[in-house]
Amino acid sequence: MKLSNKIRKSAIKLELKSDNKVDVISELVDILCEAYNLDQRKTILEAVLKREAGQSTGVGMGIAVPHAKTPAVDKLHVISGLARNGIDFDSVDGKKVNIFFLLVSPRNVSGPHIKALAGISRLVKHEKFRTSLLECHTTKEFLKTVKEAEKRYL
Repeated sequence: MKLSNKIRKSAIKLELKSDNKVDVISELVDILCEAYNLDQRKTILEAVLKREAGQSTGVGMGIAVPHAKTPAVDKLHVISGLARNGIDFDSVDGKKVNIFFLLVSPRNVSGPHIKALAGISRLVKHEKFRTSLLECHTTKEFLKTVKEAEKRYL
């Protein structure tokens, strides 16, 4: 699955404003709901926070992939955000998170959700990809960086 085909330009925020874990998740859900015209913000936020409470999705290397399954959506939705100064996210390596990918899927569909998580995992392990994302100044650059990384690493 190509991540670049799942993220709209309106679903990318290059300068997240939040400075803590709960607020950044809330901000990411706001971006998701606005970008995809979703009207069940509260249900989506609760699902993501509940999933996060079970285990942090801060995977290390400055990356977090908060995600959840909820009946509030009918297909996989993906957004991304950057926090250039980093946010404490209880990551497995103890480091702050700069790059976020939020995924929300319907409860009864697993394939796209798992494929998206796997694709993100394969991309973010490459330092050049992570560094390039943080150097992006436009959503167009961000998507181009993702597409180039998909060609190179997937």
